[in-house]
This record gives sequence, C-alpha cells and structure tokens, in this order.
Amino acid sequence: MRRYAANRLRNGISEDQIEEDLILGPGWVSEFESGRCIPSLDVLIALALAAKCDIGELFRGINIDSHSGSVQRYALAVPSGKDLTIRFRYSQFDAEYILRKASMAEYESVVTELREGLARLEEGNETSEPAIKRDAVVRSFSRAVELWPQANPSDIWWFIIYRAYCDPFNHPARYSRLSFEQSWKRTAGWALEEILVRHYSPFLESRGVRMFIGVGDEKQRLVDSLQVDGRIEADKVDVLLTGVKNGEEVCFGVVHVKSSFAERRTDDVPLSQALVRAGYTSPLWTMDCKSTPCEKPVNKGELGTASPHGTDRRNAKRKDIEKDGYFSACFSYNHNTVPTPDEQDARAKVYVCNFKNADDAFAKFVLSEWRRQNA
Repeated sequence: MRRYAANRLRNGISEDQIEEDLILGPGWVSEFESGRCIPSLDVLIALALAAKCDIGELFRGINIDSHSGSVQRYALAVPSGKDLTIRFRYSQFDAEYILRKASMAEYESVVTELREGLARLEEGNETSEPAIKRDAVVRSFSRAVELWPQANPSDIWWFIIYRAYCDPFNHPARYSRLSFEQSWKRTAGWALEEILVRHYSPFLESRGVRMFIGVGDEKQRLVDSLQVDGRIEADKVDVLLTGVKNGEEVCFGVVHVKSSFAERRTDDVPLSQALVRAGYTSPLWTMDCKSTPCEKPVNKGELGTASPHGTDRRNAKRKDIEKDGYFSACFSYNHNTVPTPDEQDARAKVYVCNFKNADDAFAKFVLSEWRRQNA
C-alpha cells in the first residue's frame, strides 16, 4: 500500500476526501496505507479508483473494470428500476430486501448521515460516546423515514439502519475490532427513546403534555411520586409522561420502548402491571422487529394474528396485551403487525402507526389518558 499512498499524494487527493467519497469512517485510509489493516480486493479497487491511481501499475495481472470500484459493505444497495434492492448476509443466506420508490442518492444520504454522526467519535471521549452513537442513529433513521414515507418504518430500522450501523466501515477505523452487533443492542434502545420523544414531544407539549427521557434527580422525584404497590426502580423507566395539575407537574404514566419483544417479559411487564393496577397509563411502543433468516426475509413481527371471533389463535404475546392487559395499549411501527379489530373485545388494543404525522393514534391515546386522569 506504500505505492498506493505515493500515487494518492501525487494526485493531490487527501485521506479525508477518499473516506468521504467511499463513505468510510475516519482513519480507514491510514489503516490501509500503513498495513495495519489489509483491505479486500474489492476495497483495494475502490481505493485505487477514488485516488485516481493507475490500476495497471497497482494491480498488474488483475482484470479490473470500473464496475469493480465499490467497497464490500455489510449491506449493499443496488438500483432495480424505481426501487432499490438491499443485499446483505443473513445467517447462512444471501438475503435481499426491496425498498420501493427509492434512489441510490437517497440511500447514500441516509448512510452518510450515520457515517458523519459516528465520525464525531474521533473528537469524543468515553463519556460522550453513547450520546454520539445514539444521535447518529436517530439522525439517520429520521432522514430515512422522511425520504421514504411509503416504507415500513420497522423495515427501515431492521433491514437498513441496523445493518448500516453494524458495517465497520461506517465507524472510525480505531473501532474496527469491536462487535457492532453488541454495540447496536445498547445504542438502539437509547436511539428509539430519542426518536419517540423527538417525533411526538412538540405536538404533545402544545396540548399540555410533556413526554421526555428522565434523568437524574428529576426522574427519581417523578418515579417516587407514583403511588404503586412495591418499589419502582428508576433505571427501568424508559420515557415519562407528565402534565400540570393544580399548578404542579405530575407524572401520569410511562412509555415502554422496545425494538422487539425479546426482553419484554422480565424488564417491562412487572412494572407495567403495577402501573396499570394503580390507574396510570403504561403503553408499549415498539418496532416489533422479527424475521426469519432466508433469501427474502419478511419482517413479520411477533404479535401474530388477531382473533375477532371464532377460534382464538392469538399467540401469548398478543394475549398479554389484549386479554391480560399487561400494558395499557401497544403501538407498533411495523406495517406487518395486525392491529386489534374494532369489533374485538380487548382489555388493551394493538395499534399500527408510522412517522408521517404526530397527530396519530399514539398521540390521541396519550392525550385521552391525560384527560382521564385529570378529570
């Protein structure tokens, strides 16, 4: 790679420029040129083309054309008419997801938003890292749902944002040895809470309800004010709902935020049951992500089918909500989730929402719960 570095410098092309052109996190070109990280052939070709190097000089005996100049990514977008095909490795399968009515320029802007956000890690420290990662994911997802309002938000989250985050090339090179799947589990939870609050807070606040991620003494004070059986641990509370009653801010509920249902039973159900029994509102807010590895995976979610009449074929997760009322309601942002039919008798209902308008079923539910408790 010394020959490459010499050619790049002779052509007046900086490391930063190449990393920006190829959507690489900061530091990757230096890693390659120093020999600390050995790039694959595809990456070598992409680097050479980006630096306007003489391919013949760098790769004698290798048959290379201009179509080879792309870095092998964790997920790869390929134009398909007016759509994009997102290709990725899913367990033992070469899988693909079709993103309708989307362009390469749009896709690259979403990935670039993530990459540029994560690049801020270079100036951060151990204390600021979680917030930087969270903000990068929030901005990238927000950009995606703005560009593709027709798409399933849960699909964007699961098939695009998750896989873009797990691509090591979107992170600074010094993080190349980290397990980004593990990092995602922590970052995704924080990011979803922030996505929820940013989307709904302005609308709800204009109608007298405050929804926020509580921290420090304020969070502890509001959690302690909840009159429930047993003790509530503040660190188990995701998002708080408050309003002003008789000149004093009062907490009237908690929103439980989850990407999927995987850890719901142990972490959220006991707290939610205590809140519901005490008359507080306790909705579940979820992307309901769930798919089976295959060549064309479908993000079907975990709530299964509804049962308005006849044989009850609901699964345990749906019965937890509709039959047992473990949560006040469930709001899914997966278009494949089946909502509770209007004619079905249910203690709590499953709703399906999106990010097109903050004045939706979730906001209406929160406002109605505040009116009920403030009556």
